[in-house]
Amino acid sequence: MISTVSTSNEEVDRQFGGGLPLPSLVLIEGEHGTGKSALTAQFMKGMLDSRLKVLYITTESNIKDYIAKMKKITFDFSHPFLQNRLSILQVQADGITWSKKLSKYLLPVVSRYMSINLKKYDVTVIDSLSVLSMHSDANTVMDFFTRCKYLVSNGMSIVMTLHPGAVSEDVALRIRSTCDGYLKIQNAIVSGRSVKVMEVVKLIGSSSQVTSQFSFEVDQNFGIKIVPISMANA
Repeated sequence: MISTVSTSNEEVDRQFGGGLPLPSLVLIEGEHGTGKSALTAQFMKGMLDSRLKVLYITTESNIKDYIAKMKKITFDFSHPFLQNRLSILQVQADGITWSKKLSKYLLPVVSRYMSINLKKYDVTVIDSLSVLSMHSDANTVMDFFTRCKYLVSNGMSIVMTLHPGAVSEDVALRIRSTCDGYLKIQNAIVSGRSVKVMEVVKLIGSSSQVTSQFSFEVDQNFGIKIVPISMANA
C-alpha cells in the first residue's frame, strides 16, 4: 500500500502533492552541481523524521565527509547515524582505484547487499548510480532495476541519482519507464537569478496534484528553498 511521507519541508511537500509516495522507485537525473545530493538529503530527513530506517549508499564521499557536508546545509544526520537509524555504505574506499574490470561487479554486489537487507531498511538511497553503472552492460543494469522493482514490491523504497549520459540513451529510456518517479534537475537563469529547475516528469502515487516544474535553491540556513519566480520569465 502506498502512503505519502513528508520531506520535513512544507514548501517541498507542496510541490510534490503532499510529500513523497512510498514505497516507490524514484530516479533523480541531473548534471553535477544541480542539487541532486541536497534533494536526496531532504528526502532522507523526512524519512528519518518519520522514524523510517535508511540505508545511504555513496559513491562520491566517505562517511565523515558526507555527514559534515550535509550539516553545512542544515541536514544533521549525525544523531540518526549514531542511533543506527541511518546506515552509510561507502562504495569507493580511499586509496583504491577501481579498474574497468572490477567496476563492472559493483552493481551486482550492491544489488545483493540491498536484497540481503530488505527487512532491515525501509529506504535505500543511492548517490550516485553513475559510478556503479558506467562499466556495466545493458543486461546488468536492467537486471539491477528488475531487482529494485522486486524490493519495492516488498516494501523497500529506493531513491537514486544519475548523471545524464552515464548509461546509453536506450538503457536510460528503459530505466525511466521502470521507475515510479522520474525527476529531472538542471541549472538555469530565471529572471537574472541562478537557480535549480526541477521537472517532475512522473510521480506515481501522489496524494494530490504535483507541480510539473518549479525552481529551488540550496540554502545553507534552510536546505532546499523553493524560489517563487514565474518560469514564464526564463
